[in-house]
Amino acid sequence: MFKARVNFSGEPDGNLSGPSHNIQEKMDANAATFTGPPLTMAAFLAVIDAWDLALQKAEDRSRDHITAKNNARTDLEDALRRLGGYVNTIAQGDLATIELSGFPSYDTNHPQTGGGVAFVPQNVRLERSPVSGAATVKWQGDGSRAVYEVQINTSDPNVAANWSYKGSFTGGRADLSGLTPGATLWVRVRKIGTKGETGGWSDPASIMVT
Repeated sequence: MFKARVNFSGEPDGNLSGPSHNIQEKMDANAATFTGPPLTMAAFLAVIDAWDLALQKAEDRSRDHITAKNNARTDLEDALRRLGGYVNTIAQGDLATIELSGFPSYDTNHPQTGGGVAFVPQNVRLERSPVSGAATVKWQGDGSRAVYEVQINTSDPNVAANWSYKGSFTGGRADLSGLTPGATLWVRVRKIGTKGETGGWSDPASIMVT
């Protein structure tokens, strides 16, 4: 199975613009495949342009311009994470579909190495939502702006084939929707490294969806 890379936090500043423009152009050209991205390609282009401008202004090394550059980078990384997670949801492991998006990919059966990911998320727990068919999963991360993959399962959690990708998230929580009321939901979480390498899965948590 293949996944689009969603964590770009380890890339140098100069390595963000080119791939971002390529992703924007390819997803725009293949809108028939990517019909409902979490932000429009026009909005994504605006985020990229803001990054390009902030990076250029920061060359003077002034404090205000460096702060603005850091904020613009955060916005771009978040946009890439959201779009990459969406692409993974659409592709369901298909490399050809990921390539249509312009995102770099990696093989989850042979994850890239880059020093490895030793951290395993702790204290994974599920909370019911007041909205039917929804739930919130929370976990204890490592304190960084790392990206975490969330998988769900509504069958036997001991069968690997029953787990499916739900998304990539930061911040130690993910709001899950589109769930089946009355089903027992299992969730597990793992950290994704900056080059696509993955850590171990957390202990699964479960809850009955309302």
